[in-house]
Amino acid sequence: MTDETAPLRRKPPRPKPLAEEVRRVLASIGLPGSDTAERDRAHGVVVTDVEDGAVFVEWFTSRTLRETAATEQREAIVQGPAALLHRAGRGHMHHAIAAVLSEHGNLKTDVLADQGVVVKRLPDIPMPEQAPPDLPPTADEVLSEAPTPMRGFLISEDNEEGDR
Repeated sequence: MTDETAPLRRKPPRPKPLAEEVRRVLASIGLPGSDTAERDRAHGVVVTDVEDGAVFVEWFTSRTLRETAATEQREAIVQGPAALLHRAGRGHMHHAIAAVLSEHGNLKTDVLADQGVVVKRLPDIPMPEQAPPDLPPTADEVLSEAPTPMRGFLISEDNEEGDR
């Protein structure tokens, strides 16, 4: 190719990184992103990259709730209220995050028990275009073609023919 055609060549737009797209979608529905990825200090949504271009999304409840649940576990209170709330809250949030991301489009989500959500981008599959349906004629179209007893007596039709 010559140098004259160089400005005409364009590279196809690169898709945004998946982690950035997931963070943007979750922030748009009001879920706070965590300011750190450290598990002991995180609060909110944490998105980390994993193999094969996938991301792992995890919801962290408040540190206070986690510390209380941990205290209950150390004291052998297996079904303590904080532990149940922590476990149920994480599980429900992971399912909600998976539902939101799968509705966003071209994303496949897998909830891993109480662990988090694995998100992968689906390949773009072109959809066949649908042919426009045959619509019945509108009322205006039907009436404009219908013969009327007043045809020829209307002033507008007389003006079109040149009779004044």
